[in-house]
Amino acid sequence: MMNGNALASATNSSSSIDDDTLARAILTFCIDSADALLFATIKGAGDAVTALQLIADEKGGTRNRNRLDEVFATGTAKWGRKVNARGMGSFHHGLERWRERLHQLPSSDKTVLKDFFTVNGSQWTIGPTSPYWPSQLNDLSIRKDWASPLCLWGIGNPAALASCPQPLAVVGSRGADDYGRYVARTIAKKAAEQGHLVVSGGAFGIDAAAHWGALDAMSGLGESESGRTVAIFAGGLNHIGPERNQPLFDRIKANGGALISELCPNTIPEARRFLLRNRIIAALASTVVVAQARSRSGALNTANWAAELGREVYAAPGNINVPGNTGCNWLIRDHRAIILTSVNSVDEICHEGHAPKVLNIGEPTTTPTNNETTENQAAKSISHLSTSTGKENHGYIDQPQRQPDDSNTNRTGAGLQVPLPSSTETARSGQGNAATGQSSSGRHISQSPASKAKPTVVQQEVLTAIRRCRRQGNAATHEAILEMLNTPRPAGKRQSFMQNPANTTIQEATSWSIGKLESELGEMELRGLIALKSGTVQIVTNNRRKADNP
Repeated sequence: MMNGNALASATNSSSSIDDDTLARAILTFCIDSADALLFATIKGAGDAVTALQLIADEKGGTRNRNRLDEVFATGTAKWGRKVNARGMGSFHHGLERWRERLHQLPSSDKTVLKDFFTVNGSQWTIGPTSPYWPSQLNDLSIRKDWASPLCLWGIGNPAALASCPQPLAVVGSRGADDYGRYVARTIAKKAAEQGHLVVSGGAFGIDAAAHWGALDAMSGLGESESGRTVAIFAGGLNHIGPERNQPLFDRIKANGGALISELCPNTIPEARRFLLRNRIIAALASTVVVAQARSRSGALNTANWAAELGREVYAAPGNINVPGNTGCNWLIRDHRAIILTSVNSVDEICHEGHAPKVLNIGEPTTTPTNNETTENQAAKSISHLSTSTGKENHGYIDQPQRQPDDSNTNRTGAGLQVPLPSSTETARSGQGNAATGQSSSGRHISQSPASKAKPTVVQQEVLTAIRRCRRQGNAATHEAILEMLNTPRPAGKRQSFMQNPANTTIQEATSWSIGKLESELGEMELRGLIALKSGTVQIVTNNRRKADNP
C-alpha cells in the first residue's frame, strides 16, 4: 500500500486535478485501452463522477444493477446505437472487469489517488474540462466501435496541445531511408516555421525525423514564433521509448512540446495498443502526411483513421522499385491520399500560418477561467451526484459542465468519493505504487524500463531470424527477416526458439505476414531488444546508443 504520509505533500500538478478528471483517470485504470462500453456508460450517466460511483457501488443490489443498465442503454442510444441482449451481456461482463480493477487501486483517498495518477506530480493529467484539452479528439466519438480518450497524461508543456487549432501529423515507417527521413524532417520544419503544431508517434525513422524537423524550426525562430511538437505513445509515460530516442524526448520537453498518452503511467506498450494510438494521432491533426510507408506499415492505419475522421491525407510518392515506398504509392493509386508534390511549401496542405497560441501555463494542468477556482469548476462538473446520503442522479443531459443545483447546497459529502469495493483493503496489501510499477495483477504495471527486457518466445524467433540473415551475409531488412521466418527449418533446429515452456512440446511453424512482423519489431524496439539503422534491424547488445537524430 502506498505511504499516505509521503504522498500527502501533493504537488501543484496533482492537487489541481478536478473531480471529473480524477474520475476519468480511475476509470481509465479500469480498462485495457479504448473501451466503447465504458464510454457509453459515461455518456448515459452524464459525467464521469456519476459513472464511477455507480460502477463502484457493488452493494447496491438490484436497484444499482437496473440503474446501470438504464445508464448504459441511454448512453448507447446517445451514441447512435440500440442495445440488444448480446450488448447488455457484454456490458455486464465489462462491469465485472472494471470492478476487479477497482480492487487494485492503492487507496480511496483523493489526495493519495491524485499523486498515484501523476506519479507524485511528475506527470500531468487533463480531461475535457481543461483549457488544454484538444477538442478535436471528440471527433473520435463518431466511431461506434472505439471511443475518445477519457483523459490524457503528459510530460512537458500541456499548452502545446492547444497551441495550434489545426495541427499537422507526419507519420511513416520505422525503417525509413534517407528519402523518407528528408521528406518528414523538411515538411515538419516548414510547418513549424509557420507556427503549426507537429504531431507524431516518437518512434524511429519517420516519427523521429518529423520531431527533429519541428525542433530545427524552434532553434531557428525561437519559442515565440515556432510551432511545437507533440509525441503520442502507445503505453504509459513510464515506458516511453525507444531508449535511443531519449535525447529527442528531452529536447521536445525542453522546447515547449509534450509527450502524451491516453493510458495510465505504468501501462505496458503492447503491440495491439499501437493501432489504437494511431487514432489519436489522426484525430489531433487536421492534415496527415505519410512520408514513407511499406505495404503493411502502421502508418496506413493512421491514414485510414484520418480519412474516416474527415482529415486531409497526403502521401509522398516514391521509387516504385523500393519496397519502402509501396504503401504511399498505393494510397495515391487508390485515391486514399493526395499526392504530395513539394516539401518546401506547406501553404497548400496547412491552414494559414500563425504565431503559436500560448495559454497561461503557470499551472501544468487544468487552469480555471473567468476567475473561477478549480473547486468551482469541479462543482459545475459534478452537480447532481450520488452522495453519502444515498441520493441519485436521474438526469441524462450530456454536457461536461453543469450549473450547480441550489437544492444540493446543504448536502454533506458532495463531490467525488471513491467507494471502493469491500475487499479493497485486502487487495491494497499487494499493491505497489506508480513509481515502482509493482502490482498484484500485472496487467497495467511492469518493471522499470531501465531493466533489461527478456524476449518472448515469438520475439526469440524473430531474433533467430535476424541472426540467420547475418550468418548468410545478408542485411537484416524487414523483407529478409520475413523470408527467414517463413522458410521451413528442421524441427530440431526450430526447437530452440519454438519450444513452449508450458508443456515442452514443439509448435508448428506459423506463417508470418509483414504486418505481424512490423508489430513485433515495434514492440521489440520499445523494449530495447533491437535497433534500426539505415533500414536494417540490429540486435541491441549495448543500451548506450545515440538517439535517432539523422
